[in-house]
Amino acid sequence: MSQDITTSIQRVETSETCQPLYPATRKQLFILGLFPFSEAIAWTTIFPYIYSMVGSFSSSSSPSSSDNTPIYAGLMVSVFTFGEFIMAPQWARISDKIGRKSTLLIGTLGAVFSAVLFGLSRSLAWAIVARTCAGLLNPNLGVVGTFVGELVPRSQQAGHQIPITVPPNTMWDKYPFLLPNLVVVIFLLGSGMIGFFFLDEVHPKFRAQIDIGRRLVRSFSNIFKGRAWNDQIIGYAAVESDGPSVELIQISSSELDDSESEQSKTSLPPAFSGQVMLQILSSAILGFMKIATLAIIPIFLATPLGSPQTRTPVATRNILSIEGGFGLDTTNTSNVLLSQAFATILSQILAIPAIISRMGALHSYRMILVLLCFTFVLMPFSVELPTWAGMPAILLALWIYALGNGLATTASAILITNTAPSTVHLAKINGASASLGCLARTLGPAVSGALYRWGLQIGFIGLPFWSLSAIMGVGLGVSFLLRDYP
Repeated sequence: MSQDITTSIQRVETSETCQPLYPATRKQLFILGLFPFSEAIAWTTIFPYIYSMVGSFSSSSSPSSSDNTPIYAGLMVSVFTFGEFIMAPQWARISDKIGRKSTLLIGTLGAVFSAVLFGLSRSLAWAIVARTCAGLLNPNLGVVGTFVGELVPRSQQAGHQIPITVPPNTMWDKYPFLLPNLVVVIFLLGSGMIGFFFLDEVHPKFRAQIDIGRRLVRSFSNIFKGRAWNDQIIGYAAVESDGPSVELIQISSSELDDSESEQSKTSLPPAFSGQVMLQILSSAILGFMKIATLAIIPIFLATPLGSPQTRTPVATRNILSIEGGFGLDTTNTSNVLLSQAFATILSQILAIPAIISRMGALHSYRMILVLLCFTFVLMPFSVELPTWAGMPAILLALWIYALGNGLATTASAILITNTAPSTVHLAKINGASASLGCLARTLGPAVSGALYRWGLQIGFIGLPFWSLSAIMGVGLGVSFLLRDYP
């Protein structure tokens, strides 16, 4: 480091108690939230039609390959998370070189390109390449968390499918999966445009640079206020100071080196203690379970139950023999998944904070893993119930899973923070947890898809669900080794 380089350190005067978020910070967090929100739409909208999409590719290439539909559907999910696993560290480095805002905007353009490419897919290979590009070009995994950490002081941290009829012999017949992806593109472009004009840069190195989007907004605002076009146009500014006073102190690099040498004298415990490694392993199991389940639920809902002529008579078959799914079309599948999304939102707002506050993170974590084990065991039997009871049963199971997954994920994040040997290591620990989680989520759909195909062939479609229950049992065993303190 050159001696003439100086470092700006922002000192925020806060009280000992946790400070509320100020309006300007809330505004920036809202704008930032549009990026992962749009990504979530792009990620989840493929599940209602992925079974039909892969089935159309299989039937057009080889009728016999339709048996591999669960594997191919799981592969489309896996390649996305594998792309994230490969590029997450690189996107973090890129954001250090060009800024957080610029990185997010580049990622938005990449997501638009990937969505259009996926919508125009005419073959399985084309679709897989498009999903891989979507994962490789997605910087949100690490950059959004870093953005929040730099935006919010530590003291303040604590699609429904509508049936549409289109004319025959049009481009929609040739590219039947383009329309939902164009809707995704609209959300992505909307979040990108709002971020371009209203999102501030938070990387200290790039805050002083001229921001074209913010400059245009400020210029138009001057016109409406009767000022000159270029009145008070500056580069990046810190979030408006409607909170505590902020003082910038210039410290030379030599002084900074002295302070760092003094800190090095104070020995810190290693970041990856045995307890932290167990917490990361537990979090990875959750990530595996989440995506593995997400990959097979839409397939289970769409798999035909089979005709009475081809099904084994109930009196002669094994009690565990389940030969098909619910046979729902794309619209009804999306309705079921939409209800699960509402259950996730409501439980996150109403139930999860109350449960963790009452029982604590560790006890809540263990309790919900037990409940999820039983849920996975019983879920496939819902298809064997009478029609009037089968659909309410699967809905109840999916709602319980939505509550359980949200509660387990939240509790796991709290436990990782509580067991960190030092807050200095939190970024390193969370980075390792996110990286291993990406790898686990990559393996999840491949494993559950292969198990689903095998279960469908041998007449035991519950096989993947029972296997996931066993894996959840392993996670439950690991949870009894966890603590809620370092």
